[in-house]
Amino acid sequence: MNKFWWTVYGAVVVVAVIVTVVPRAFGGDFNFGLGVHTDASARDVGLPFYPGAKLHKDGKDDESSARITGAFGSFGMKIVAVKLDSNDAVDRIAPFYRDALRKYGPVLDCSAGKPYPPKAGDKSDRLDCGDDHPKPGDIVLKAGVKKNFHVVAIERDGRGSLINLVAIEMRGVD
Repeated sequence: MNKFWWTVYGAVVVVAVIVTVVPRAFGGDFNFGLGVHTDASARDVGLPFYPGAKLHKDGKDDESSARITGAFGSFGMKIVAVKLDSNDAVDRIAPFYRDALRKYGPVLDCSAGKPYPPKAGDKSDRLDCGDDHPKPGDIVLKAGVKKNFHVVAIERDGRGSLINLVAIEMRGVD
Protein backbone atom coordinates (compact mmCIF):
# COMPACT_ATOMS: atom_id res chain seq x y z
CA MET A 1 0.00 0.00 0.00
CA ASN A 2 1.48 3.38 -0.93
CA LYS A 3 1.81 6.39 1.37
CA PHE A 4 -1.32 8.10 -0.02
CA TRP A 5 -3.59 5.18 0.87
CA TRP A 6 -2.07 4.88 4.36
CA THR A 7 -2.88 8.57 4.87
CA VAL A 8 -6.46 8.05 3.65
CA TYR A 9 -6.83 5.01 5.89
CA GLY A 10 -5.49 6.97 8.88
CA ALA A 11 -7.92 9.82 8.23
CA VAL A 12 -10.85 7.39 8.03
CA VAL A 13 -9.85 5.84 11.37
CA VAL A 14 -9.57 9.27 13.02
CA VAL A 15 -13.00 10.29 11.70
CA ALA A 16 -14.49 6.97 12.84
CA VAL A 17 -13.13 7.54 16.34
CA ILE A 18 -14.46 11.09 16.41
CA VAL A 19 -17.99 10.14 15.36
CA THR A 20 -18.29 6.99 17.53
CA VAL A 21 -16.07 7.15 20.62
CA VAL A 22 -15.85 10.90 21.33
CA PRO A 23 -19.64 11.49 21.59
CA ARG A 24 -19.87 8.77 24.26
CA ALA A 25 -17.06 10.42 26.22
CA PHE A 26 -19.06 13.68 26.19
CA GLY A 27 -22.32 12.04 27.22
CA GLY A 28 -23.61 11.82 23.66
CA ASP A 29 -23.59 15.59 23.20
CA PHE A 30 -20.74 16.42 20.83
CA ASN A 31 -20.54 18.61 17.73
CA PHE A 32 -18.01 18.55 14.93
CA GLY A 33 -18.19 20.67 11.82
CA LEU A 34 -16.26 22.79 9.36
CA GLY A 35 -17.57 25.25 6.81
CA VAL A 36 -15.70 27.24 4.19
CA HIS A 37 -17.51 29.80 2.05
CA THR A 38 -16.21 32.40 -0.40
CA ASP A 39 -19.17 34.77 -0.33
CA ALA A 40 -18.61 36.82 2.83
CA SER A 41 -20.58 40.05 3.09
CA ALA A 42 -20.31 43.25 5.12
CA ARG A 43 -22.83 41.72 7.52
CA ASP A 44 -20.64 38.61 7.94
CA VAL A 45 -17.53 40.63 8.75
CA GLY A 46 -19.49 43.04 10.97
CA LEU A 47 -18.13 46.15 9.26
CA PRO A 48 -19.49 48.26 6.42
CA PHE A 49 -17.75 48.28 3.08
CA TYR A 50 -16.08 51.62 2.38
CA PRO A 51 -18.26 53.71 0.02
CA GLY A 52 -17.24 53.15 -3.59
CA ALA A 53 -14.90 50.26 -2.74
CA LYS A 54 -15.02 47.14 -4.91
CA LEU A 55 -14.17 43.54 -4.07
CA HIS A 56 -10.45 42.97 -4.70
CA LYS A 57 -9.25 40.37 -7.20
CA ASP A 58 -5.61 39.28 -7.46
CA GLY A 59 -6.38 37.16 -10.50
CA LYS A 60 -9.43 36.10 -12.47
CA ASP A 61 -10.03 32.98 -10.35
CA ASP A 62 -9.17 34.50 -6.96
CA GLU A 63 -11.79 35.03 -4.30
CA SER A 64 -11.98 38.34 -2.46
CA SER A 65 -13.66 37.02 0.67
CA ALA A 66 -13.82 33.96 2.89
CA ARG A 67 -15.97 32.81 5.78
CA ILE A 68 -14.60 29.87 7.76
CA THR A 69 -16.50 28.28 10.62
CA GLY A 70 -15.52 25.35 12.75
CA ALA A 71 -16.79 23.48 15.78
CA PHE A 72 -15.22 20.67 17.76
CA GLY A 73 -17.06 19.88 20.97
CA SER A 74 -17.31 23.05 23.02
CA PHE A 75 -14.69 24.82 20.90
CA GLY A 76 -15.92 26.97 18.05
CA MET A 77 -14.48 29.60 15.76
CA LYS A 78 -15.52 31.89 12.95
CA ILE A 79 -13.10 33.79 10.76
CA VAL A 80 -14.33 36.18 8.11
CA ALA A 81 -12.03 38.08 5.75
CA VAL A 82 -12.82 40.48 2.92
CA LYS A 83 -10.45 42.37 0.60
CA LEU A 84 -11.58 45.59 -1.04
CA ASP A 85 -10.06 48.06 -3.51
CA SER A 86 -10.63 51.80 -3.23
CA ASN A 87 -9.43 54.74 -5.28
CA ASP A 88 -9.16 56.81 -2.07
CA ALA A 89 -5.97 57.31 -0.04
CA VAL A 90 -5.26 55.43 3.19
CA ASP A 91 -5.65 58.60 5.28
CA ARG A 92 -9.10 59.25 3.87
CA ILE A 93 -10.35 55.69 4.52
CA ALA A 94 -8.98 55.31 8.07
CA PRO A 95 -11.47 57.68 9.84
CA PHE A 96 -14.39 55.75 8.29
CA TYR A 97 -13.17 52.50 9.85
CA ARG A 98 -12.15 54.09 13.17
CA ASP A 99 -15.79 55.11 13.54
CA ALA A 100 -17.12 51.73 12.40
CA LEU A 101 -14.86 49.82 14.83
CA ARG A 102 -15.97 51.84 17.87
CA LYS A 103 -19.05 49.65 18.31
CA TYR A 104 -16.66 46.83 19.33
CA GLY A 105 -14.84 48.88 21.98
CA PRO A 106 -11.77 51.10 22.13
CA VAL A 107 -9.93 51.25 18.81
CA LEU A 108 -6.22 50.40 18.81
CA ASP A 109 -4.07 52.05 16.16
CA CYS A 110 -1.21 49.63 15.45
CA SER A 111 0.18 51.68 12.57
CA ALA A 112 3.87 52.38 12.09
CA GLY A 113 5.09 55.37 14.09
CA LYS A 114 2.22 55.17 16.59
CA PRO A 115 2.93 54.35 20.25
CA TYR A 116 1.80 50.77 20.81
CA PRO A 117 -0.23 50.06 23.92
CA PRO A 118 1.50 47.73 26.40
CA LYS A 119 1.35 44.04 25.51
CA ALA A 120 -1.54 42.31 27.26
CA GLY A 121 -0.71 39.47 29.63
CA ASP A 122 -1.53 35.86 28.77
CA LYS A 123 -4.50 35.79 31.15
CA SER A 124 -5.80 39.18 30.02
CA ASP A 125 -8.73 39.41 27.62
CA ARG A 126 -7.47 42.82 26.46
CA LEU A 127 -6.50 43.16 22.82
CA ASP A 128 -3.04 44.43 21.88
CA CYS A 129 -1.12 45.06 18.67
CA GLY A 130 0.77 41.77 18.92
CA ASP A 131 3.08 41.29 15.95
CA ASP A 132 1.29 43.75 13.67
CA HIS A 133 3.94 46.03 12.19
CA PRO A 134 2.62 47.60 8.99
CA LYS A 135 4.84 49.45 6.55
CA PRO A 136 5.10 53.22 7.00
CA GLY A 137 2.01 54.87 5.51
CA ASP A 138 -0.18 51.78 6.00
CA ILE A 139 -2.71 51.55 8.82
CA VAL A 140 -3.84 48.70 11.09
CA LEU A 141 -6.80 49.25 13.41
CA LYS A 142 -8.22 46.74 15.92
CA ALA A 143 -11.16 46.59 18.31
CA GLY A 144 -12.65 43.97 20.59
CA VAL A 145 -11.18 41.40 22.97
CA LYS A 146 -8.77 38.52 22.33
CA LYS A 147 -11.51 35.99 21.59
CA ASN A 148 -13.78 38.27 19.59
CA PHE A 149 -12.17 41.06 17.59
CA HIS A 150 -12.09 42.95 14.31
CA VAL A 151 -9.07 44.14 12.33
CA VAL A 152 -8.92 46.68 9.51
CA ALA A 153 -5.65 46.88 7.56
CA ILE A 154 -5.40 49.58 4.91
CA GLU A 155 -2.43 49.41 2.55
CA ARG A 156 -1.24 51.87 -0.04
CA ASP A 157 -1.71 50.46 -3.49
CA GLY A 158 -0.52 51.98 -6.77
CA ARG A 159 -4.02 52.99 -7.79
CA GLY A 160 -5.43 53.81 -4.34
CA SER A 161 -5.75 51.53 -1.33
CA LEU A 162 -6.27 47.88 -0.49
CA ILE A 163 -8.62 47.38 2.47
CA ASN A 164 -8.50 44.12 4.46
CA LEU A 165 -11.40 43.51 6.85
CA VAL A 166 -11.15 40.60 9.31
CA ALA A 167 -13.45 39.36 12.08
CA ILE A 168 -12.45 36.56 14.45
CA GLU A 169 -14.75 34.96 17.02
CA MET A 170 -13.78 32.03 19.25
CA ARG A 171 -15.62 30.19 22.00
CA GLY A 172 -14.53 27.49 24.39
CA VAL A 173 -10.94 28.75 24.51
CA ASP A 174 -9.29 29.69 27.78
